[in-house]
Amino acid sequence: MNKTFLLGMTLVGSMAFYSCSNYEGQEQDLNEGAEQVITLAVANGNNIATRAGRPLLSSEANQTIENVVLYIVNAGDNTIVKTLTFDNWQDEADYRTDDGKFKNIVLDEKLPDGNYEIFAVGYHTGSSYGTITDQLVSAGKFQENAVLTLSTDGSAEEIFAGSVAEFSVEKEKGFKKSVVLNRQVAGVFVYVKDIPYIEGAAKLRLVGSGENNQLVLGHFANLDLDNNGTGNTITEAVVNGATSGSAFDKVLTEVNLSEWFTNITPDENNLISTGDNYDNWKKPTFAGVTTQPTFEKGSVFGGAFVIPFAKVESNQTLTLQLTNSGNGVLRSWKVNLPTTPQYTLYTWEGSAFSAGTSVTENKNSYNIVRNNLYGIGERPSNDPGDGEDPDPEPGDPDKPTPLNNKHELELIVNDNWEVIHNMEIE
Repeated sequence: MNKTFLLGMTLVGSMAFYSCSNYEGQEQDLNEGAEQVITLAVANGNNIATRAGRPLLSSEANQTIENVVLYIVNAGDNTIVKTLTFDNWQDEADYRTDDGKFKNIVLDEKLPDGNYEIFAVGYHTGSSYGTITDQLVSAGKFQENAVLTLSTDGSAEEIFAGSVAEFSVEKEKGFKKSVVLNRQVAGVFVYVKDIPYIEGAAKLRLVGSGENNQLVLGHFANLDLDNNGTGNTITEAVVNGATSGSAFDKVLTEVNLSEWFTNITPDENNLISTGDNYDNWKKPTFAGVTTQPTFEKGSVFGGAFVIPFAKVESNQTLTLQLTNSGNGVLRSWKVNLPTTPQYTLYTWEGSAFSAGTSVTENKNSYNIVRNNLYGIGERPSNDPGDGEDPDPEPGDPDKPTPLNNKHELELIVNDNWEVIHNMEIE
């Protein structure tokens, strides 16, 4: 929505700040008399935003969080030593190159000798997870592994976090540490065309074998990602979701076909007709954006952020369903991983994260892991029309997956997303 924010800086513990034009995120110990410097970076960002959190419209590397809070804590007991709160991150922070925003922080009042950790969390104003800062602090201590519960059973909301592991401080020598905040949720989207016509067809629904409504802020990464999920190899993956026990319908995202087609009628190939010159095709208006997204003519799209969840053994993890208005399934497709990645998997066990297990994913039954995007079709930008063509003709870079005669859907796992899986339909 091209919203502009003013960054309000709350100085706690007599901190003074400066920003510089180039990212200086390397960690190092400095010489006698040097400053104590923290570089705070959120990867990645642009200007599309909404107060309630941005919609997921593509695999584009985005973030629109308004608030970032940083805690310096004593490593021994997590007692908070200093707190810094940014109320309007988007405007005050500086861009690096094309991979996120950052802020350099100089501690005017140096930390005394000792061992410390740093934690930072970035979130939206009016978060659907409730008052974030109240849940991160208790009795003056930072609450790693805070469990945030969605206020309603629905799509998750983006939230970012990162940390610096325990380090020693010699007050007179100074230090420089970087904190990179990565996305704590996963994402899914459905971008398809050539939808089979079946009488009564009304919706496309992406259904999961599991669903969580609680997000655990812990086991933070400090990954300075690039390539926006392409060409990256995962060595560690995290399922940081839990459930409060509420009943879920496990529908991760839903496309109402009447919002994309004037009439649900068959064409000569028994597909839902787009009409002559696409005159039976339309697109919905998306809330929370200033510039409406563009889509390939004849396609439909649905996307959402989701709290990561563990696979249900031997169950298909994601299934695409064509349903009637009463959610009766008319046809379904298995949604499979195109490859079977190997990594050390950490999962939330109710009171702590597991020690980590070596996992090779199965193409049908797989974990939905943090900061991975699972997409059917390829959609690298919110605006493939480049601001000029409101409804571009079929062609690169957009590639909605055709559903006629398809047996496998292709997922994409990926601000920067760590990985993008281009899923396959079966």
